[in-house]
Amino acid sequence: MTSHLRRQRGLTLIELIVVMAILVILAGLTLPKLDVFKLKANKAQAASNMASLVTAITSYRAQHDVYPDYWDSLIEDQTSTLFSELHPSLNGGVGGTATKAATTTLTAGELQSLARVGVFNVVDHVAGTGFPNNSATVERALTTGATVATLNLSDSTGKVAKILQEFYPAHSGTVPNGKKVVVFAIGKRSTMVGDVIVAPPFYANANQLTQYARMLAVFEVDGGGSRAKLLGCLAADGDRFEGEIQDFYKN
Repeated sequence: MTSHLRRQRGLTLIELIVVMAILVILAGLTLPKLDVFKLKANKAQAASNMASLVTAITSYRAQHDVYPDYWDSLIEDQTSTLFSELHPSLNGGVGGTATKAATTTLTAGELQSLARVGVFNVVDHVAGTGFPNNSATVERALTTGATVATLNLSDSTGKVAKILQEFYPAHSGTVPNGKKVVVFAIGKRSTMVGDVIVAPPFYANANQLTQYARMLAVFEVDGGGSRAKLLGCLAADGDRFEGEIQDFYKN
């Protein structure tokens, strides 16, 4: 009877404290692993999105004989300034300098190069409207001298060099003469939305409440007016497909 009553009383205070301590230790061991698993999942999703978008853009061109139009320009208020809410690795952050992205102006030949593949318009963002609720955007027709985003060839971190090495392995990671690398983004006004994709995907490793989190498309334009061509896609922070895969397999 005494033994039965003891069992009915349940755990003592000391036993409860021991159990709680064990649970805390287990949580401390498990939570960091969950963060790693989440990061790996985001990296895998980003790589998948890049590959899928390249396929979608190529499919759109095969169907319409032109690339999609109305790309997000990454430019703010139709000026020469990069959108302030881009990922810090693109625009350098508040008070910083651009690392992976910069701005350039289109020559008449480069404008013709884009026009020949159906790229006539971009969508600029309005400063301070926030993301993802930045409904304040302005459409802009591209003209000679128009400002667009480009890869920052003056980047000293080596990150742009790796991107160019992926796009131009035969040229040792340098842009061929007469060519220029232009960067757009796949936003909700793109003509490919509702055609070859349902909606433009987000980049999960960017803070979608404060940063522009769409995927980027990189084009080679020709100064002599030859047709522009798609080089590939990048994540919203400028990470490459190969970089995302490498990060996925890191310990």
